Amino acid sequence: MLSALRGSSPGVLLTRMLVSAIVVFATYNPTGKSIGHWVVLHEDPTNAWVVLVAIVTLLANVALLIAAWKALGKLGAIIVGVLFAAVIYLSLQEGWVSTGNTASLEWLALILVSVFLGIGLSGAIIWRRATGQVVTDEAPDVRD
Repeated sequence: MLSALRGSSPGVLLTRMLVSAIVVFATYNPTGKSIGHWVVLHEDPTNAWVVLVAIVTLLANVALLIAAWKALGKLGAIIVGVLFAAVIYLSLQEGWVSTGNTASLEWLALILVSVFLGIGLSGAIIWRRATGQVVTDEAPDVRD
């Protein structure tokens, strides 16, 4: 039981959220200084460095998305989506973001995407803390 709780401190959860935020904001952000901007605006898009960085960035985003999907599942993703819709609605209602300011909407969307992916990276830890149950994957090719 104690070994199941090892490595699940709040620092680990925050680190995973930070990793997802770094990947999301490095991929694209409204400042114009992101990997996405660099790849699209590069004078030689067939440069090996451009191709390598684009592929690694894509792989990092896909890995985070798969982790989030596996951690949350279809119902969990829908619940988080509804929660995020409520946060967006509240942000618009309170004037924290404006429909006339696309940069503020982009920042909010990027923050929510990074939180979603961070929850995915931390899903098993959060589940274990909330329920006391350890999550394991069941592979269809493994038999007892």
